[in-house]
Amino acid sequence: MKKKFLCVATASVLAASMLAGCGGGDDSAASSQGSTESSSAATDSSSAATDSSAAASSDAGGEENGLLPALSEAEQGKPSHLTTPRSNYVQYPYADGEGVTLKFWMSVPGNVANNPATADSVKDTQWAQLWAENTGINIEWVGPTSDADTAFNLMTTSTELPDIIEWEWTSSYSGGPSAAESDGVLIWLDDYITPDGPAADLWQYLQDNPTLDKAVKTDDGHYYCFPFTRGDAYLQTTSGPIVRKDVIEEAGFSLDDMVTIDDWTEILTAVKDLGYTKPITTGSWGNLEQLCLPAYNVRPSMYVDYETGKVKYGNMEEGYKQFLAQMVAWREAGILDADILTNSNTERQNNMLSADKISAVTYGAGGGQIGTWNVSAKKEPETYGESYELTGVQFPVLKEGDEIHYAGGSTDYAISSKAHAVITADCQYPEVAAAFLNYAYTQAGHEVLNFGVEGTDYTRNADGTITYSDWIMNNPDGLSIAVAMANKGRANMSGAFVQDPNYIIAYWNTEAQQRALHMWNDETDVQMTIMPPVTLTADESTEYARLMADINTATNEYRSAVFTGEKNLEGDWDAYVEQIKGMGIEQAIALQQAALDRYNAR
Repeated sequence: MKKKFLCVATASVLAASMLAGCGGGDDSAASSQGSTESSSAATDSSSAATDSSAAASSDAGGEENGLLPALSEAEQGKPSHLTTPRSNYVQYPYADGEGVTLKFWMSVPGNVANNPATADSVKDTQWAQLWAENTGINIEWVGPTSDADTAFNLMTTSTELPDIIEWEWTSSYSGGPSAAESDGVLIWLDDYITPDGPAADLWQYLQDNPTLDKAVKTDDGHYYCFPFTRGDAYLQTTSGPIVRKDVIEEAGFSLDDMVTIDDWTEILTAVKDLGYTKPITTGSWGNLEQLCLPAYNVRPSMYVDYETGKVKYGNMEEGYKQFLAQMVAWREAGILDADILTNSNTERQNNMLSADKISAVTYGAGGGQIGTWNVSAKKEPETYGESYELTGVQFPVLKEGDEIHYAGGSTDYAISSKAHAVITADCQYPEVAAAFLNYAYTQAGHEVLNFGVEGTDYTRNADGTITYSDWIMNNPDGLSIAVAMANKGRANMSGAFVQDPNYIIAYWNTEAQQRALHMWNDETDVQMTIMPPVTLTADESTEYARLMADINTATNEYRSAVFTGEKNLEGDWDAYVEQIKGMGIEQAIALQQAALDRYNAR
């Protein structure tokens, strides 16, 4: 094997909005997102498949052959709203898996590592045990708890690879999946993701969701992975602007007043006048860009222009210049945290969750920040005040009525997550490995791997949503909701499965969190401006990395100098743009455009 070293507002309303466009409710149609017809979690090794879920016929294409009828064009999953798995084609326990042990490499998720009972490996989580038990396939779980990049490099250059690897293959492997196949790291899955193969349920799911089917292939049409899928908009923007509702109201405004950048300037000036020393804070410059840059209709680094569909580099666009000018003005006015360039998440938390008057606006997540910080503050009202309350507001715009196209978001195929499973070239039982991974895309496996055991770990409500057990929501051992949840299912983590939007409804169960989920998603259309999972060739990847190393350094140095006042934006902007042009930014854009063109042609 040849290898190379790598550098490396109510729940029912929300549920109804998620169900729109899904298929009907009988056994032969697409299952709704929260359908009571979806199978409950299996508690023994034989219950994962129903009597009607016989293996798909070797002859593809018709209901008479045991396949589900094709979804109509209206029922097919569209970007930001995919269907959920609806078939149980492959019979489990998988007969050919008896006596087979597969080695599965994944980086141990933080929510697993933070549980003393599962600190070193996923092997002791319920979901991992049920996955193996229900498929009848033994799994040896391996992988690091930290420094995943180094561990991946060492693992992929070792003399023997594990059987399955979860990683990100389009941008975190030089040359993409085609290079990984050529290097002897992964194998093509064309013989397994078929209507009668060991990954027949993934095949059905991809037929139901053609935008995802396109994403999990190479430019020349090879299937290469079992994907981590965030198939609903409510799963794709889970971080956004967070504000102290009590402080905004004390300043004489309502949350609905925070619409435009000018509105924010006026309101946060009033917050400053209340004595807050850093009205806006974030944990990094990148978070500040995520918070305010969408108002200027650009994204940082490479993105797709909403109007033209062409690749652009945000840090040289006029909108980025306008953003920088506003951030400098806010710093000079004492509205924006002057330490933003060196802040960490710790400083962000200290500024927002403080008994002193420091910050009232930040960027963060509905679970880890709104949920956690509100709980902390309510436990100590004598410290933080009886009225302390965080919630979400909409991303700011320049002019009232502007549409939001460049804020947050993720593609359905979750590019940024190192969680797409491949079968390696060293795997001696690739068919068994495919069957094991396929379980996640069955109707039955989808429930198990997202939520756990129905009736024990969760219940299904009449409106299709779920309610987590008290063990998860109020853990008797003091585990946080996120850590307890991660023991029962994978829904609040990344992995080779289809993330179910019902998990976040049940998790974000406070009014403040529900507001945030709606505010960050309902009035946005952002997926079209995110670079899809394009792949560069090996030569393109090398050239792109060479160009961007220096360009990123120059960009970071320039924005820092402008923010601190060392450089004058109006006087130095043109010279900066010419500098990065001289470094080859236009060539780098062209490489990404060529990759996008190939992707669009798939």
